[in-house]
Amino acid sequence: MNPSIWELETFYRKREVIIIGAGFTGLWSAISIKEKFPEKSVLVVERSSVPIGASTRNAGFACFGSFTEIIADAEKMGWEKTLDLVKMRFDGLKKIQEYFKPEEIDFELCGGFEILNDDKPLQNIDEVNDKLKS
Repeated sequence: MNPSIWELETFYRKREVIIIGAGFTGLWSAISIKEKFPEKSVLVVERSSVPIGASTRNAGFACFGSFTEIIADAEKMGWEKTLDLVKMRFDGLKKIQEYFKPEEIDFELCGGFEILNDDKPLQNIDEVNDKLKS
């Protein structure tokens, strides 16, 4: 079977970069690559015609980590790596705010809440706040 001209120009065209996943990370990666290397051919592929990955299922919020998530990260990898990770997340949020106008993406910096069913994490609240402020 011989492919049609439109198949040759689209489906079978050689690409320099192929990104799997058209969620937030995939699309942001494509934008970053095209900005740094405008001459590169970039293709983003998604498994479905309607996005069904984490970017569409996670309620559309952007954060640098919940209180208990930060505690869990610190227990797994120590405070130094956890604080580096939180800084990268926070810097990523700033980058989003710099790149897009808030009204373009319906972004509202409104804080957040975490509901706990156990008082144990609260024993760490002062330590976590001190570490995040440092």
